[in-house]
Amino acid sequence: MDESTLLALMLGISLLISISSLDDAFIDLLAFGITRRPFARSLAAQHEIPTTAVFVANWHEADVLGPMVEGNLARIAIPQVKLYLGVYPNDTETRDVALALAAKHPDRVRVVVNTLPGPTSKGQMLNEMFRQVYSAPDAPELVVLHDSEDVIDPRTFQTYAAYARDYDYIQVPVFSLRATHRSKVAATYMDEFAERHTREMIVRNAVGAMIPSAGVGTCMTKRLVEHFLRARGTVLMGGCVTEDYILGVEVKRAGFRAAFAAVSADAERGLDFVATREFFPKTLSASIKQKTRWVYGTCFEAMHKLGWRGDLWDLYFFFRDRKGIITNFLPPIAFIFLVLVITGTIDPAVVPPALQPIFSASLLFNLFAFALRYIVRVASCRQVYGTFEPIAVAVRWPVALWANMMAVFRAWKIYLTESDFARKPIVWAKTAHELPEDFVALSR
Repeated sequence: MDESTLLALMLGISLLISISSLDDAFIDLLAFGITRRPFARSLAAQHEIPTTAVFVANWHEADVLGPMVEGNLARIAIPQVKLYLGVYPNDTETRDVALALAAKHPDRVRVVVNTLPGPTSKGQMLNEMFRQVYSAPDAPELVVLHDSEDVIDPRTFQTYAAYARDYDYIQVPVFSLRATHRSKVAATYMDEFAERHTREMIVRNAVGAMIPSAGVGTCMTKRLVEHFLRARGTVLMGGCVTEDYILGVEVKRAGFRAAFAAVSADAERGLDFVATREFFPKTLSASIKQKTRWVYGTCFEAMHKLGWRGDLWDLYFFFRDRKGIITNFLPPIAFIFLVLVITGTIDPAVVPPALQPIFSASLLFNLFAFALRYIVRVASCRQVYGTFEPIAVAVRWPVALWANMMAVFRAWKIYLTESDFARKPIVWAKTAHELPEDFVALSR
């Protein structure tokens, strides 16, 4: 490849980065002008909380299920809230732990045994739980989805109760527990979720776009659950690896109101969010595996199953959700070009004069956008964790870029070679779960 071809490719990469950066800056601008909902007005009194089921789907979770249930029950002193533990008949260790917990806490814990042997998928397990629980006449008024590694904020149930007066689907923020002591990989989730759930999700809510479920911290009313059960016999679309994301789109298409409940004790600065918190993978291989599933499900699978139908805001956020299959390759490629320029392999001076203004403007804008993205990321972490960590954010950012690029690469590979172009479901990949060492004492 000659130098002129490399320069043309470099210009194309630079322009793509500029377009993506303009998109990100637009979200930042909108988020800056949105007033957050104050803490006090967003909570219902405890006696106003309706019967609420917390669904936890399990496969080989015997080691974490006990501490998770005991820890959360100790934190959630609300008798209306009950934990429903979904288990498989052939996962005897997890089943026995769940049954022991139900025997110990008969008023707070119930066990739902799947009619199929495991593993099936998280979506199938949850659909089985919906079918069994909501076939009873005394089915709970609200249901919340959680995983067996979640640290559940007890204030979320007051938030759900308050929002459920006007909405049938409520998503609260999801943040990583402080993970700087675990690994650089684990800490990248602090940055990414803080940025997304203090910026983009708030904008989605403000403009009335679809609110994708995060898979945890998602609440639905009995009315919404029964609608899906009547319409198709299941709540979640089957044969998917990111059925939670698809659920958020289907809720809006079905005509139900959805909300992202960004509630915090400090409404001005956002500190002390009412949110679900958990640990995410701490090794690079586990992170790439998890993110591959997210990318494949959100970008490829959902694109085939959902298409591009919706209002202008939905189309815009479909673009944002799916652009990563291209844009996640751009930072590493841009870094390679930078090395080639520094080493003299490419001489930018040979760019045709007619293209020089465009080339220079694009590079300058990208430099500005890079600085803005860094500032926003540092500010987002400060908003969630209350600490100013500019150096730590800078150090772990390249780790996140590499993990995201490799996840997109693997998702493309699966899409092109293994999945029948996202029409055939891929094998469900379970993420290993981990809880804080002192779960019961942990408080927010």
